[in-house]
Amino acid sequence: MDEFLRDIHTMIFKEWILIQDQSHCRIHLDEKHDNIIVIETNYSYSEIIFNRMNIIELSVTNTTTQEIEFYLHFQMKTMKHATELFKEMMDNIQQLVEKPKIKILLSCSGGLTTSYFASKLNEASQLLYYNYEITAIGYNELFNVGDQYDIIMLAPQISYMHAKVQEILKEQIVIKIPPHVFAKYDVAATLALIQSALDKKQSRKDQSSATPLPLQIATHNNTKILSLSIFRNSLRVHIAYRLYDEQNTILLDNEIIKPTTCIQDLYDVIDTVLLQYPDIHTVGISMPGIINDGCIVSANVNGLEDCNLLSLLNARYQQTFVFGNDVNTAAVGYYASQKKYTSLAFLFQPSNYFSGTGIIINGQLVRGRFHLAGETQYLPMDLSNDRISLAKTPEGALELVAKTITSIVSMVSPEVVILCCTMIPHIQELKKEMENYLPKQYIPEIIKVDDLQEYTLLGQLILCIEEQK
Repeated sequence: MDEFLRDIHTMIFKEWILIQDQSHCRIHLDEKHDNIIVIETNYSYSEIIFNRMNIIELSVTNTTTQEIEFYLHFQMKTMKHATELFKEMMDNIQQLVEKPKIKILLSCSGGLTTSYFASKLNEASQLLYYNYEITAIGYNELFNVGDQYDIIMLAPQISYMHAKVQEILKEQIVIKIPPHVFAKYDVAATLALIQSALDKKQSRKDQSSATPLPLQIATHNNTKILSLSIFRNSLRVHIAYRLYDEQNTILLDNEIIKPTTCIQDLYDVIDTVLLQYPDIHTVGISMPGIINDGCIVSANVNGLEDCNLLSLLNARYQQTFVFGNDVNTAAVGYYASQKKYTSLAFLFQPSNYFSGTGIIINGQLVRGRFHLAGETQYLPMDLSNDRISLAKTPEGALELVAKTITSIVSMVSPEVVILCCTMIPHIQELKKEMENYLPKQYIPEIIKVDDLQEYTLLGQLILCIEEQK
């Protein structure tokens, strides 16, 4: 698009936003900055920032939790594209017009006894005008959905799990329901417990950005590299990206947050970065799934499933694109951040999907035919239940991960296994379980990590450097 037309479209878009009739929110220019449009509801604060080069940022913050619910940026191309993104933003804001409910999850061994109790608590909450939404669930599903709730209440029959539940669901309030309260379905006492827990809850501390990992291998010396990492949690899709210069210094470090994603979101990230740094030579993209010759299979990210991403990107850009499976890039990133190990396996076991393993042998990433190496979902293991069911509970995950690591050790015997699995807070329990399947002296060192993102961004950088050689 001609720059003059782009300027005109941006001006029209800005004025169009300001005249929108939105009864559920207040839209106005910022009092101090005329390049910022503010959108406010009682429970959200949103901004549309018009930057130079017609780059527009959209963000939505939940003022109750202070969490960013939605964030993206794009360069103005067409009014259709801009208004579609604005609509996505407004859909998100719409969910924050009413006071967000405090979501409470009751859990017992099967979910039946708590279902009746939950219905009584909901009735009382409505009568008392408490803004609570109370749901009951069986223990087997607790860890699969627990991170979507504010408070977890454990029935007496599973109250012994309190410490473990709190370790796994670190951000939630976890309460044990006293036996005498549960036995009588004492609604008043239970509501008092909830209110007391909320009163004691400290304000959530701001989480500082993770410190970028040190790079322990030789740097590249010729081009800038853009590294992207696509991942999803139970609520949103994230596209984290980082731009490295010729000495691996970080020039940009940002993240797109949306409920869903599509190929256009990738275009918007790449377009915006290229606008500021047109001399980028290589773009690396790390994401879940089997990635072979740019074709994505089983990505577990709606909007990017079963497509030839490489063909789409090559048709649009002149840059070289390098793809990596997220766990493979995490393995490469971990390897590049240390000097102790030459062989390692990086196992990622989510609580709601199949596991994957990145394998480094003698400093080399093992991909295998069709890039299938490390797809541990295909291991023919003797399990007490299906993989997804086991992954949902700490007890099941212990069996699943122990047998998976045993299989990995039997095949490649790495010096160390790096484990990312929220369901297993303590490595010693895992090693003890592994002794049922493997002689103790053969059990490797196991190191637990809490997050993939830093490792995937660094690992994707390394894969891009290797591609340039």
